[in-house]
Amino acid sequence: MAGKHARYGPEACALFAALLNGTIGVLTRVGFDQGATPALIAFWKCFGAFLLVCTLCACRPQLRAQTVGLARRWPQFACLSLLGIFGLYYFETKAFAHASVPLVSFLTYAAGGATIALSGLCLGEKVTRQKLGAFAAIVAGVGLMSVFEHGVTGSLSGMGLALMGGCGYALFIFLSKGFRIGSGLPQLVWLFGFGSVFLLTPLVREGFAIPEGAMWATICALVLLPTIGGFYFTTRAVEGGQASKVQIIETSDPLFATVFGFLLLGDRLSVAGLLGAGFIAAGLLIAVWHRPSPDLARASAE
Repeated sequence: MAGKHARYGPEACALFAALLNGTIGVLTRVGFDQGATPALIAFWKCFGAFLLVCTLCACRPQLRAQTVGLARRWPQFACLSLLGIFGLYYFETKAFAHASVPLVSFLTYAAGGATIALSGLCLGEKVTRQKLGAFAAIVAGVGLMSVFEHGVTGSLSGMGLALMGGCGYALFIFLSKGFRIGSGLPQLVWLFGFGSVFLLTPLVREGFAIPEGAMWATICALVLLPTIGGFYFTTRAVEGGQASKVQIIETSDPLFATVFGFLLLGDRLSVAGLLGAGFIAAGLLIAVWHRPSPDLARASAE
């Protein structure tokens, strides 16, 4: 039984990360309605996450020692933060201001196909028909939901920003596995610390500002759910599983974004949207399905 739980651990972490990341679009849209700018949202959700995890690590001697011990790997964390924190947070959040949420979600996660290719070429992970089938089913489902739901609109700059954010996140997942950075709160301290430094520049350029009133509630939700929660479970999934499979499972993010949109904003799904959700669910089942090895099957039969 313990082996079974361990076997499905990375997939479960990746799925939970997708669930938490699914709140980004809805919460970002709420933030825009409250008067926040893309740069303000991107910086404060990262800096808020940094302050929280840094405080937690500082209060526990073991975590504090682990955080200090990671200092020698600062160049790797700086690189990962530039791609996965600044690249995703800045470009994706800015894309939401120039294109519809469904279109941004689709382009951001469709770019994740780069992780599958790079993992096969550089990390020795097999690009199996199961992985390709799962990714194709999920992308097809996300595509259906994006095209037929909510009205897909967006400028070329918005689409370009979404693709840039997606490529940055894809490289983050790939390099996290390649660098073997591990997972936990100490790693998040370094990721969010460098991310805050990078994201401070665009906020200063437009005029440094502090969230006001109801914006704080939205920022806090972004800090706890997709920022800390999403990256914590993503790094755990990458540490224990294959980078390509983590990317495939997290591509299901728009499904959860649609669910949150229905629950919080009253968005509805058409027949095409429901069909797309079915494709995504099928892709997830394909991605997490494990075929028993011949030796294991023989042992079970005996």
